[in-house]
Amino acid sequence: MTPVVSTILMVAVVVVLAATVSVFFLDVTENINEPAPVVGQTSGEFEPGADAQRVRITHIAGESIPAEELEVVVRASGPDVDAEARLVNLPEFDEEKDPENIISSYNDEIESNDPNTWGVGDTIQSEINVNADFREPPVDSSNDADELTVLIVHTPSEAVIVRKTFTP
Repeated sequence: MTPVVSTILMVAVVVVLAATVSVFFLDVTENINEPAPVVGQTSGEFEPGADAQRVRITHIAGESIPAEELEVVVRASGPDVDAEARLVNLPEFDEEKDPENIISSYNDEIESNDPNTWGVGDTIQSEINVNADFREPPVDSSNDADELTVLIVHTPSEAVIVRKTFTP
């Protein structure tokens, strides 16, 4: 073997060894997130009338997801409203009702045989507070809202798995 070939082989061995050792010392593997579960299809329904402005998102196809891995973000926007609320700690959302919050009802967030899992046939629901008024005509024109967006976030992967926008 010539000295050039042996030098190239030694450099290659050092590069491979350095790359292998750096994975352990730099903890590169910790930054890899698990992929989000697949929710193949959902349906959404929003009832803007009366005092119960209720929104429902139903899981139609895809993987079942533990409720503790979900966060529901509800956003209301319009000429007089720009508000956001989050449902966390599902299935038992236990925060105090705040009249400024756009979500007014926290009971029965997940309608399911197993409230600890959101799977096929299960529904996530909440009621929208009158501080975001979608009724036509609005009861309080200072809170007139045009658009309601609901995001369901898989918290371990930080991925939005469902996005529904309603314009009543």
